[in-house]
Amino acid sequence: MLKILQRPVHGLIFPIILLLMTACGGPRTTTQAELPFKKLMANAETETRAGNYGLAADNYRKAYEQKPRRTDVLYKAAELYTRVRNYRAAADAYQFLEVDEDQWPLLGLQYGRALKQDGRYDQARRELALFLETYNGADRPIVSEIVRNELAGITLATSFNEAESMVDIDRPGRGVNTGADEFGAVAVAGDQLFFTSTAGGQSRLYQSGLRAREWTKATVPPGFPVIAEGEFGTGSLSPDGRLFFFTICSGLTGEDATNRCEIFRGERSTTGAWSQPVRLGEAINAPSTNNAFPFVTLGADGRYQLYFSSDRPGGRGGMDLYLSSEMVPNDPNGFSAPANLGPVINTVSDEITPSWLAGENMLYFSSNGHPGFGGQDVFRSQGTFGSYQRPENMGQPVNSAADDYGLSLSAGGSTGYLTSNRIFTGGKDKTTETDIFMLNFRAGRAKLKATVYDNTTGNELSGAEVTLLEMGESGGYREVDRRIFPTGVYAFDLRPGGKYRVVVEREGYQGKEYQVETSPTGSTLYGQPVFLVRSSVPNGGQGAQPRVLGDGGRQGTSSGSAPGGRPQTGSAGTTTTSAPAEVPTTGARNTATAPPDPVAYRIQISAQRKFDPSAGKYEGIRVVGDIVAEPIPNRDLQRITVGYFTDKESTRQALRKVHANGFPSAFVVRYDNGKRYGQVKL
Repeated sequence: MLKILQRPVHGLIFPIILLLMTACGGPRTTTQAELPFKKLMANAETETRAGNYGLAADNYRKAYEQKPRRTDVLYKAAELYTRVRNYRAAADAYQFLEVDEDQWPLLGLQYGRALKQDGRYDQARRELALFLETYNGADRPIVSEIVRNELAGITLATSFNEAESMVDIDRPGRGVNTGADEFGAVAVAGDQLFFTSTAGGQSRLYQSGLRAREWTKATVPPGFPVIAEGEFGTGSLSPDGRLFFFTICSGLTGEDATNRCEIFRGERSTTGAWSQPVRLGEAINAPSTNNAFPFVTLGADGRYQLYFSSDRPGGRGGMDLYLSSEMVPNDPNGFSAPANLGPVINTVSDEITPSWLAGENMLYFSSNGHPGFGGQDVFRSQGTFGSYQRPENMGQPVNSAADDYGLSLSAGGSTGYLTSNRIFTGGKDKTTETDIFMLNFRAGRAKLKATVYDNTTGNELSGAEVTLLEMGESGGYREVDRRIFPTGVYAFDLRPGGKYRVVVEREGYQGKEYQVETSPTGSTLYGQPVFLVRSSVPNGGQGAQPRVLGDGGRQGTSSGSAPGGRPQTGSAGTTTTSAPAEVPTTGARNTATAPPDPVAYRIQISAQRKFDPSAGKYEGIRVVGDIVAEPIPNRDLQRITVGYFTDKESTRQALRKVHANGFPSAFVVRYDNGKRYGQVKL
């Protein structure tokens, strides 16, 4: 069963996800509603000590209903509902609590996260933005980083178009998934699958095979050793199928239990016989630390490389990913000191379930520290140790509002397996248990999809122009598509077996490009996140007008009080617009001197003396467009506006988004030839 343990980091409580396999116990027959307050409280404390957190939460909730003034009791229920991943019950409990900086200073963050994991993104955005505006604890810098990350994930989730996905997802039925927890799938040769299940009250390794589109009844692999102390966690089979690296976890439960996982190694002979598991040395299993989610692959020198997750000292926080190399062949103590994968991959939160696809130099892992749809999301990063690219969220349907982790790809890469506690139509209606899901990558298709960011702020950058060029038979490149994208996400369909150049440009930024070569067979999602650097301002040049979102790509410059580019905060609340882009070296056009549009629209959201473009209250509307400050003549005020449009329908759609995301009094302003006309009703 997937348990969530809590521990303080820099004054905060972060969830540290470990696989600790325990029996869930039988159903209780007592009717809790008939019990008095004291008995319900006693039951809750007993169930908490026993590790039955869901039952404890139910008792606390019933006790609170009898004494509504005991908000401390309701808070305990909310925390325990979160612990068992009953997000709806947790959010419904948090909503009745008032902010109390002494008792529960992070209430707004906890409530917002519960709403997000329940898929209530609009409510989650409002609560998290409000919390960010009002929280003033000593640890505000790190809390702000966490909240901004959660808000960025909501923006990502609400802008993602699942119809563009290259992946189909299905939930295997009997033979794999039961009413217990199933997780840790390992794709074996052919249509064979190893996985972990708590069916029967104990966590064990099972195997099943796909026969005539049905999964065979799960059985323990013949001869696999019985684990006498502790319980099986998750495992990874070496590429040659000979060695199996896996975790054995203590299985301890209860409020004060210390749960630990350690990595072992077992050998499988050609006849299928298994050796007794051997614990890896202390280089891997550092004393008093959790070491879990091993993944083994072969390095360029033919020796084993071991990726795993650990909370050992020296990491960034929570569970970090590490890499260790085999120094002495066939020696469990012969692995090198693990190296942290670094700040591009690891965050202050948890990174777990690494896997490596050698043919593509691609690292897959799950994290709740990078912008995600909710909880743990699956990410990928291309590169090698020390030079990883910024991780890319794999989007829907791989990720959901719930926890998604443990991606395991088959040898050909056409199928994969995933662990998730999501609700799934046709057999799964709650988030309190995990199941294994099967991914099918649609054959014969390839897609380019990634995101553009501001290199300084890390914010998603809307309005970028992306050009796709394909190499012809003669070796030269020809332009096959060019588009301006209203959000930071850009996407193109590609041809299998093609070679492409991708050129990304935006006014006020230096252009960037990279190359993509698609596989001749199968299907894959390509692309990489692009971080654009702001251009310098030559000779005090004027700010550049943002690219137009509603007219197919026309653009111009701003002058006087016309809408400008995204502001940079100056001293004493002043702002300066972004600089015009330098002439790129990729052959792109420089249109910084184009005249303003005859008619254009922006959405005014407020008028105020000081303007902080990074304020959390603006997170929900960044997807609409640039947020800028425009001085009001002869007054110590600035108009704050968002977006830039040249057609009425795009403007109306944007206004609805702004109204729904915390600015119900916002209105449309028209500009004629770059000069403000005033408020209009469309």
